[in-house]
Formats: sequence, C-alpha cells, structure tokens
Amino acid sequence: MNDIKALVGNKIAQGALGTFGLNICNQLFLFLTLTLLTRLMTAEDFGLYSVILSTVTLISLPFIGGFTTFTMRHVASYKAKEEWGALRGLLQFSLLWVIFGTIIFISISYVSFNVLELEKYVWGLPTIFLMPLLLYFGAISRGLKKVVQGRFFEFFLQPFIFFSLCIAAHFKGVELTVIFALQFYAISIVIGILCSAFFALRSLPKNIKQKAYFRVKEWVHSAIPLIFAVGLVVANMNIDIVMVGALAGEEDAGQYRVASRMAAFVLFILFALNNAVSPRISALYATGEKEKLQRIITTVSRAALVLTLPIAIILFVFAEGILSLAFGNVFAAASVALMILIGANLFSVAMGQVGQVLSLTGYEKYTAVSVLIAVLINVSLNAYLVPQMGMNGAAIATGVSIVVWNTLLAFWSVQKTGLYCTALGPIGKRAF
Repeated sequence: MNDIKALVGNKIAQGALGTFGLNICNQLFLFLTLTLLTRLMTAEDFGLYSVILSTVTLISLPFIGGFTTFTMRHVASYKAKEEWGALRGLLQFSLLWVIFGTIIFISISYVSFNVLELEKYVWGLPTIFLMPLLLYFGAISRGLKKVVQGRFFEFFLQPFIFFSLCIAAHFKGVELTVIFALQFYAISIVIGILCSAFFALRSLPKNIKQKAYFRVKEWVHSAIPLIFAVGLVVANMNIDIVMVGALAGEEDAGQYRVASRMAAFVLFILFALNNAVSPRISALYATGEKEKLQRIITTVSRAALVLTLPIAIILFVFAEGILSLAFGNVFAAASVALMILIGANLFSVAMGQVGQVLSLTGYEKYTAVSVLIAVLINVSLNAYLVPQMGMNGAAIATGVSIVVWNTLLAFWSVQKTGLYCTALGPIGKRAF
C-alpha cells in the first residue's frame, strides 16, 4: 500500500484524485438520470431511447474513444517537445477529422434511417457530431496536463445539465418522450462543448500561433490502431443493447439497459484505482523496476476485489428488489440478466489491470486482438441466444465475451510483460 500512497502529493496523484471525485459524481448522475427516465418514460420508450443512443454510439466509433486518446497523447508530446507548429497542425487535423467525418456518417445514417422507416432514430444523429466534439476539447485539456478540467465537462457538467433539463420538464408538466429526451441530451452536450472549448482554447500556450504544419501520414498511422482497439471496447459495451432491441423488442432493450448500467457499478472501484496508478505503469516498466510495479499491480488488484465484493454481493442478492424499488416493477424482470452481468464484471475485477498493463507497455495490439475476439463471440452468441432467451441470452453472451476477453489479456500480460495482474498475484515463475 505504501507504493500507492507514494503517489499522493504529486501532480499526477492530484489529477487522479480529482478524476476519482468526478467519477463519483458521474456515477451518481447516471444513476439518478436512469432512475428518472425509467420513471417518466414507458418501458418501450425508454428501450427505444436506449437503443438509439447505443446505435449512434456505434456509428460514432471512428471519432470517440481511440481518437480522443490519440489527440491527448500528441498534444502532450508536442507541448513537451515545444513543437508548436506540429501542435497547431494536430489540433486542426483532429478537428477536421471530427467535423467532416461525422458529416459523412450522419448523411449516410440519415438516408439509411429513412429508408428503414426509423424516423425517431434521426433525432439521435446530432449526437454523432456533438459527443466527439465534447471529447475532443476535453482531450486537449488533458494533453495540457489539466486532467480535472479535461474531464469536468464530460463527467459532471453534461450529465448534470441533462438531468436538470429532464427533471425541469417533468415539473412543468411536459411528457418526456423519446424525442424530448434526445433533444435534452443534445442540448446538454452543446453546453458542455461551449464551456470545454472556452477553457481548452484559453489553456493553449501562446506559441500555438506559429504556422501549422501537418504530419498526416504519421498521424493516421498512429490513430488507426487506437481507434480500432478502443472502438472495439465501446462496441462490445453497446452491441448487446442494439441486438436485444432488434431481436427481442424495445421493452426488453430498456430492461437490459438498466441491468447493464447497474452491473457496471461493480467495475467502478477498479476503474477509479486504475486512474490513480496508470501514470506509473509505463514509467516503472520502462525503467525496469518490475518488482516494484508488480507490488503495486497486485496491491491494486486485491484492493479492488476486496472493496468490490460487498457491492457485488448486495446487488446480486437483492437484484430483483433493487430494480423494482429504483426503477419500477416492470424492470424487476431484468434481475436474472443483472446477476449474470454482475458475475462477469466481478471476474473482470479479479483479473485486475490486464488491459491497461498491455496497452501501457507497448503491447496494445494484443488488447485489440482480445477485444476483437470478444466482440465476435458477443455478436455470435447474441444472435443465437437472444431470440430464444431474450435479455438473459444477451447477458450470457456478454458475460462469456467478458470472461474470454479478460482471460486472454491475463495470459498475454504474463507472456509479454512478465507481470501478473490478477488478484492472485504472482502464481509461478513461468507464464501460466
């Protein structure tokens, strides 16, 4: 534990602690918003809303996640090297990627939705453009080492405004339909973008005014693997909701969305601890301090599992009651799916920082391969099980993909880095 405590007091730790606080606020608003929406909308409308958001998230994959990480990394690198022309060129290239790329994707989606007679899905299209912009300006701030500022508008302001708009509409007697919910969601992102852009651009160094020059080939070569790897992770988190909606109906999709969201609380402590120690992983690995790194990884993994177990047990034992009390009796039908997903996520916690260790030590391609395998398993099992078992089939499919994904990562983390990331710690001198 002393290795982790040693982080406290430096700038990295302060940023991690600030992000931890924002994560808590974010989880609180997500829960409150989920509770509010399920109470104010019919199960079918909430299900449709959930499917639309997951669908537009899948469409947005080339512009979120991995591309955000790409922007953040290069902003930090060029600032450190004082390559101001490259920094300006990068910012322009990234912004153009988002603007023109999303316009093309929105246009194709608009035509497709109308051909398929999915008119309500059109109201989700602005999110394809808006969310990448919000993440883009946040990535700039984080690249400039303003970690809390870079996450504040994404983790706190946007969900707070969305929740406030929904509850204000309710008190004014406005019926919260799918279209209204999507409009409020878009408005909250716009406000987040304006604030995030203001602070991000104000934080840019004065030298940024130098003439921009572009390294397009280098940037594309760097961005594509990240977009692919992170995009697959995001896809694996949303594909099951879309497939439940398509194969089992919108009501099942809404119930499954609630189960999936509640099961995600099992992962919260692991993610929070990961944020605290991830800056040290690549540094210690690069300097060859594997023994110290192993102690930190093992301590974090065990702490995450011990702290998560009570949460997982309570959610598992009282699954039906919690769903019924928080979201209404109709959502109690998702209790079995919730229990399955809790088990899968708890397994993920027990596996520790496997994905992060591989990605931060130069073996991100193995992370991408494992996630690709998980996505293929998830889609295949969903297609087979959902028509027969509904949302429970989707939970089984997702659970199996999570177990396979983490098992592969745990194996490769030992094979490639010699580090044991699971809560078991070092279990032998040789890899598995």
